[in-house]
This record gives sequence, structure tokens and C-alpha cells, in this order.
Amino acid sequence: MTLSILFVICFLVGIGVSAVSLFAGFLHLHHHGGFHFHHHGGGSLLKSSSEFFGSLFNFAALTMFLTCFGGVGILLEETTRLAGGVDVVLAGGSGVAGAAAVVRIVQALSRREHPLQPIELVGTVGKLTIPIREGGTGEVVYVVDGKRRCSGARSDEAQRPISRGTEVVITRYDKGIAYVCEFDRMIAR
Repeated sequence: MTLSILFVICFLVGIGVSAVSLFAGFLHLHHHGGFHFHHHGGGSLLKSSSEFFGSLFNFAALTMFLTCFGGVGILLEETTRLAGGVDVVLAGGSGVAGAAAVVRIVQALSRREHPLQPIELVGTVGKLTIPIREGGTGEVVYVVDGKRRCSGARSDEAQRPISRGTEVVITRYDKGIAYVCEFDRMIAR
């Protein structure tokens, strides 16, 4: 196998996997499994550096590495007369730089994210959009921090059905399910 073929294969695999991932995102298909490292911020420079280099081994960084490595390798093979080893080193450096750029962008975007803490929801008023049958699960829509959200909902009294459109109060939140009580019943307590 010549270097040109290696570069073309890496480039096509990187672009192809990226395209499949993009379309899977549009279709709401999700990749499960695999491994990647999460950046949690803070800590010493050494810890941040190790997290940065550890996070280079994730799916997006790998596909960016393959795309940059292959693309720059093809360009070097076609436009220069460098020795094959020099092409590989320069293309490899380009791949690492591309992967590092993706990691930094993802880290910058994720710094602003924070999960909604379940305790923040207790006492929140919402409205059922899907009724809760006896012992069943419905859906509640509510507003937190000016943003409309929804969650699966169960009656705080398991055997008590609640009809659609009823105004409810979230009494607890557990494993992604809001347990609710009718607003009128909560006021009467």
C-alpha cells in the first residue's frame, strides 16, 4: 500500500464517519458505547493537561484526526517532493492539531452547560400535557429559568389518576420522573 492510498482511505473514512454522524444526529439516532474522556474543569495545570490529552481519544477528535491527516497527506503527496516520512510527520501533526481544535471547541461549549438539578424542580408549577392514568406515567410541561421544559410525570399518590390540562405542582423528582400533585389539592393541604 502506498502512502497516497493510506491518505485517501483516512480522508474518506474521516469524512464518511463525520457525514454519517451528522445525518444520524438529524434523525436523532445516537451512538451508544465506546469511550471518551470528559473535561470537568478546574484543577492544576498538570491535571488539565492530562485531561486535555486524554480527551483527544474521543469519537469527534478521532474523525477529525483522520480527515486532517488524510487531507493534508494527499495535498503534500500531490504538491511537494518531500520524502514519504516527512509527509507522514507533517500530516500527523496536522491531524493532531485538528483533533486538538475539536477538543478545545467542545470544551469551550461544554463549560457553559450545567445539568438541571432535580431539587430545583420541587415546588415548580406545571400543566399535564399527557394524562396520568392510575399507576401510570404522563407528561408535565413547566417553565424553569424562563425555558419551557417537559418531563415524564407520575402522581405522588400512585393510584390517583390526573387528567390532561390539570395544573400540578412537582413534589419530587427521581430518575427523570417528576412526581406531581394537583395544584388545587396542594393548596387545600
